[in-house]
Amino acid sequence: MLKVLSFVASLIALDPQPSQAFVVRNVRGTPIPLSNGVTLSRHVETSLSLSSPENDEEEEGVTPETVAELVEVSFLNACLQLSSGYVDVLKLFIVACKSGYDLDLSLESLHQLVLDCPVNSAGRDLLKEEIDLRREWMVVVYTLLNELLDVRVEFGEVGCDEISSKRVETVVQSLLSIQKQLSQEEEASGGKINAISKLTSLTVDQVLEMSSDLSQLQSACDQIQKAFLMNDIRVAVLTFKVLEEERICTEDSATSSNAVPRPSIPGT
Repeated sequence: MLKVLSFVASLIALDPQPSQAFVVRNVRGTPIPLSNGVTLSRHVETSLSLSSPENDEEEEGVTPETVAELVEVSFLNACLQLSSGYVDVLKLFIVACKSGYDLDLSLESLHQLVLDCPVNSAGRDLLKEEIDLRREWMVVVYTLLNELLDVRVEFGEVGCDEISSKRVETVVQSLLSIQKQLSQEEEASGGKINAISKLTSLTVDQVLEMSSDLSQLQSACDQIQKAFLMNDIRVAVLTFKVLEEERICTEDSATSSNAVPRPSIPGT
């Protein structure tokens, strides 16, 4: 029990905000910014190389097993980063989950592939609470993607209990309500308020202030449930951010590809 409390306590307190300098690419080759000075494990670096710019021509070779490995190795690194005040590898975890989504992998299939992954980045068996947290983060990402994107991917049987399912549903619906509220504020302001920018910069505390449902849920949580809830909120907000960054990078790539080639001018 002490191990469990130590694990969840490291995930509760901080609301980190990344800068943007370093990028990784998802399974479709879209670059996703990470912050300067990110330290990744050897396993994460290996998985990142599978989606590096130099390997764009090999995108078709990305397999469900590759995605599952990236989910596996990014999870524990994300937890460690959260305890230090950073969310960069958590973004990578979300990108990995979205890559599985893009491959039309059911959540049940992806979860099982992660469980069966031969890579053990922790160097030990994960605690049940760690496995449950990883699965819940995956559910948050898939649930939001099903709400926000034009396609829907089946979940299958993922084994979440009633408490976990209610927590995820409350987080997702609350963030969608906040998104709608901010969009209305943007429209009322004549565009002076940028809804998506404001949404993706929200802290956990700000989200709780804007959602009575989440505030009520938090008040009924014990320490472990509170840790799960606060990190579900982080994952949800960052999922919006990852989608927006992917959209911007995709538009920039399209603009660059349609640009008229110009000669190189020395000194510019």
